[in-house]
Formats: sequence, C-alpha cells, structure tokens
Amino acid sequence: MTRFDQYIDKECLREILTGATGRGVKVGIVDTGVESTHEYLETSVKGNYDVVPTGHGGYRNEEMEKGEDFVGHGTACAGIIHHIAPDAELYSVRVIGSGLGDTTDRLLQGVRFALDQDWPILNLSLGTNRFNRELFQLAEEACYNGKIIIASKDNQRNKVGYPAALSAVLAVDMEHFENALEFHYHLGQQVEVEAKGIYVNAPSPGGGCQLYTGTSFACPHVSAITARMMEKIEGLTTFQLRTILAALGNA
Repeated sequence: MTRFDQYIDKECLREILTGATGRGVKVGIVDTGVESTHEYLETSVKGNYDVVPTGHGGYRNEEMEKGEDFVGHGTACAGIIHHIAPDAELYSVRVIGSGLGDTTDRLLQGVRFALDQDWPILNLSLGTNRFNRELFQLAEEACYNGKIIIASKDNQRNKVGYPAALSAVLAVDMEHFENALEFHYHLGQQVEVEAKGIYVNAPSPGGGCQLYTGTSFACPHVSAITARMMEKIEGLTTFQLRTILAALGNA
C-alpha cells in the first residue's frame, strides 16, 4: 500500500524550503511586542500595534510609532522568524507587557485584530490553560479563510494549552536540532510539529542576543518555514501546510 506522502514531490518541496526567503509574506506576531529598532531586525518590522483598555471594560488596538517590548519574548520570536525568513514582513500586536496583566480578553482582542489584517500567517507563542469558545471560533474562521495560525504548546510536558490544542491550529513543541530548518512531524497527534527550541540564539531588548529555550521559540521556527513555503506556493492553506510538513518532517 502506498502512503499519501509518497505522492508528494519531496525534492521540489526541499528546494523551496532551502531556497526561499519569505519574500513578500506577512507574518503577524501576537506577543509582548517587538523592539522594532533592534539592530538585528533592521527594517523587517512593518507595523506595531498595542492592545489598550478603552476605559469601559473593553480593549482596542492602537498603532505605535515604534515597537516596544518590556519583556523580550516577542523580540526573540521576531528575530527567529527574521533569521530564517529574512525577507518576510513582520507585524507586531502587543497583548502582554505594557503595565497590564495578561488577560484572555486582551489576547482575544489582539487575535481578532490580527486576523482582520491581510497577514496570512499568525505566530502565537503564548496561550491560556482554559478552552475559550470565542478563541475556538476565531481559529475556525481563520482556517476557513485561508489564514494559518501556528501556536506553541505549554512548556509542561503533559499540557498543551490553547490555542495550540485547537484542531484548526498548528501546534508546536520544542526539540534540539542543529539546523533551524529541521523539524519532526507527528501525523495524527494533537501536537504535530517539533522544531528547534533549545538554546536558540535570538535578539533581546536593548541590543545583542542571548540564548532562549522553550516551546515559544520553537513556534517561530515553524512560522518562518511556513513563510518560506508561502513565498512559492500561492494560497497555501493549513491543510496543505500539514501535508507538506508531514512529507518533509517524516523523511
């Protein structure tokens, strides 16, 4: 019996993966913000937004003249994507770190805003422990509308978290790889992809770089790989991406 992935032209996919740079592909990063003036990021960050309170119990999005990151998490994720897909266009939506606690409502506002933009890839190196129906609906709508959401699982071995646990989202765990383009794909498992997330060299606020470890830093590796594939494959969907990753990650 022939496996499905044997019908895929793996050599062609490998050529795309190794030869593309993510040129023209837009990636939204919902996180702690991005220090857009960091020398490592050069001119790759094209827009910065903050989720701020309205004063009436809700939140709205506000464009920032330059990106800020008081935590460093989002800057590291942006740097990883830029390193692997240097010609991708990055957009930051800050939902953590501007003097307010991390709330599900703030996260929802950020995700909702990001999905309303023309960014086909959304990197979510964060999450919540509880299932949220609106987050589920946003993920489903994104998938149907051709948007790809890539999210990191919880760092605890036996926990996944949300949105990573949602079927419309591509969930990522960490593993040790020497090559930033190397990954494993686990067909039929809730957490499908393992990417480089141990001792990852990435930019930190204030200049320079440092080593990071965590599922959060494996996630942007997959987002960057997706940007490379999307540069050459127009209209790439979540289902098609899963097929590509299954073919290449099981090779």
